[in-house]
Amino acid sequence: MKRTGVARGPLLLVAAMALCAAPLATANAQEAPAAVESTESKEPAPTSGTGAGAAAPTTTAPAVDATGLSEKEKAQLQKINALKAPRWQAFGACRYDWAGWKLMADGVRTTSVKCGPETATTPDGSAATASVAVHCDTLKLSVKTGEQAWSGWRLPYAASESKERGGEDLMVASLCANAKPIPKPQPAPPPAVTPNPTPASKKPTATSPQKPSATKP
Repeated sequence: MKRTGVARGPLLLVAAMALCAAPLATANAQEAPAAVESTESKEPAPTSGTGAGAAAPTTTAPAVDATGLSEKEKAQLQKINALKAPRWQAFGACRYDWAGWKLMADGVRTTSVKCGPETATTPDGSAATASVAVHCDTLKLSVKTGEQAWSGWRLPYAASESKERGGEDLMVASLCANAKPIPKPQPAPPPAVTPNPTPASKKPTATSPQKPSATKP
């Protein structure tokens, strides 16, 4: 009997130690994830750039018109650029009053022209001023100098065809390519149709009965 009591003593001690160690193991298991989380939160986030100051990637905005102008604003801008353009434009040996084009009958456009070597070197040109007429439908032109009559219609000269008036082909191409279309005349509308007025009904006229002529006995 004494030996049995002695054997139970160590068993009770071992059981008590096991009960005390169980809460400690549970607490250590619960604290372990927290330590891992705190370690992960301290690590810096990866960046796509190089260097310490690289910024995080951002989303790009959708592509838009480079000018950002409306159609009306673009039209006004073209007018402003046209006003800024030089009045006289050179094509070959001649300079043309580009701001002085006038639209005449049958779609003919006329302006002033100055040709000659002085025109190419002098800003205003000291050559005699002439007139040129261009018909874009046929791509032909006519020239008039001073009080002389208009020349016959002909095709414009290239630089290789004439030293005095070479470059007319470039002038005609530039003018007719940018000229506004001529509005066609609209036919006159027919007169408005009005219903015919109903003729007024004639009232019958009362005729007085003729008296019988008296007969003599």
